[in-house]
Amino acid sequence: MLTNLAHLDSLRVRLTPPPQPGHTTFRLAEEPAVEVVWTYAERLPDGSYLPVGGGPVDPDNGHYTQGAFNADDIARAAVVYVRHWQATGADTSRDAARQLLRGLCYLQTVHDDETDDDPGDPAHGNVVLWQQPDGTLNRSGIPAESPDPSDGGESAWLARTVWALGEGFAAFSAASGSTSSSASSSEEGSDPEFAAFLRRRLRLAMSAIRRQVLPRYGQWRVVEESATPAWLIGDGADLTGEALLGLCAYTRCTGDDDARKLVEQLAEGVTAMRTGTPWTWPFGAVLPSALSRSAWHAWAGLAPAGLARVYEVAGDLAARDAALADAASFTPHLLVEGGPDNLRVAVPGAREALTIDGVQLSYGAQSRVESLLTTARVTGRPALSTLAGIAGSWFFGNNPAGAPMYDPATGRTYDGVDIVDGTPRQLGRRGVVHRDAGAESTIHGLLAMLALDADPHAAAVARIAEADPDTTTTAGSCRDDGEIRCLTLRDPLHGARVTLLRSVATSTRVCDVDLAGRAGRAVEGAATVTVNDPGGEELEHYTTTAGRIRALVPAGGFTIITRIPEAG
Repeated sequence: MLTNLAHLDSLRVRLTPPPQPGHTTFRLAEEPAVEVVWTYAERLPDGSYLPVGGGPVDPDNGHYTQGAFNADDIARAAVVYVRHWQATGADTSRDAARQLLRGLCYLQTVHDDETDDDPGDPAHGNVVLWQQPDGTLNRSGIPAESPDPSDGGESAWLARTVWALGEGFAAFSAASGSTSSSASSSEEGSDPEFAAFLRRRLRLAMSAIRRQVLPRYGQWRVVEESATPAWLIGDGADLTGEALLGLCAYTRCTGDDDARKLVEQLAEGVTAMRTGTPWTWPFGAVLPSALSRSAWHAWAGLAPAGLARVYEVAGDLAARDAALADAASFTPHLLVEGGPDNLRVAVPGAREALTIDGVQLSYGAQSRVESLLTTARVTGRPALSTLAGIAGSWFFGNNPAGAPMYDPATGRTYDGVDIVDGTPRQLGRRGVVHRDAGAESTIHGLLAMLALDADPHAAAVARIAEADPDTTTTAGSCRDDGEIRCLTLRDPLHGARVTLLRSVATSTRVCDVDLAGRAGRAVEGAATVTVNDPGGEELEHYTTTAGRIRALVPAGGFTIITRIPEAG
């Protein structure tokens, strides 16, 4: 099993918050302590890690200018433990999930958690972002967040709170056994009283979204000469997609008509952010920001996973098609072009994008893995599982630093691959590993590992992580070809190889691909070839033992050639 919770466990803290108006949580009088997670973890010279908060710290009171703990990370850490509990039945993860959800709910501003009626306070149902080491809430950090104060309106942390509360409710409710997509917890692990509390808090958050976001429903802006939906949370398909994950878990579990309507309305906006064709930028991607039709960033890229869940829950065909376009057209292009960069920009309709920020984070890599595997599961397109393995290989060395970013022995995920101007390339690599290991990086590393553990095929492909620079086709070097691009990964120990060919040609192309090992050594075992159209539909599937393969690449589609030697 790849998932190891040890490092995230070390970032968890139990604290007893002081009384603060508008803030309470489940059974606070009986259980005054809640759990949170440190925001950052700095690597010390001896290789150990020091948990720290955001910004300078006041030595007199121990307060940070931002805070020690934040709602974004608490929410996503809760999702990790919920999913691990669901997958393994581990009581320790169930307990951690419960305590973190209690800690998260303390950050939500409420006047009466029994009703979602508007009390006249615009903060009602919203979430404070930062909390200090002593449990004091910091509604306005330095530098200021948007919104400021942080519970003053729609926000990323409101969206992620919805994600955590929705998945948490589904897990702790008595009906969780019928809704989990993995090895679900039994009803013995359910807690109807706690689930009812999570449901009330989720409905408060949903009410805040309706009050703050949905008055714009059906309104459009003109951005870069294109109509853009105005009713996304924080103007983000990325943020709204994360909220959809929680809303879909809740809706599937309860059949709540109000929640279903909210899902459908938000999904309509996210779906409208699908842009491009299989041949032109951004190649079918669900763009993250409603304020741009030319920019894509990897950070917070779970919108396709959210849309796939919408199709599963509500049967929304437009949401399904948008998820497939992102997974089967854009993501293969991204993988052959270097991976999940922080920012790529191009004029709509272009063949190439300019990388503005080449830093790569675990958030971006995990978003690709989860979106691919979720879409593969709900649409029955197995090639997307193999693509998820290729995306997951980022954690094991297929990245600009050429180094593992996740350590299964400790559960630690490093904070990212930095691209520093003027830094000498290390062994031909343009990236340098940032070896701090804070909460966000660790959380998304673990979410990726949980997804890979649930799909052994994708996990096996993910471990084939060394990029092979020698791959050629009959068209010459893949990297120099204008219409066929390729990525080949190998495992130097076992000889396993996987090659991804992505076409932006407008007609079917034929490529001869040499699958011999390094220095021409033959690789034992059969190779599997899958030929897929731009929607991930499998057109051809066969196995061969040849060392050189003639492969078709459909117009705008992708072909995967995988050779994994038999064990022993």
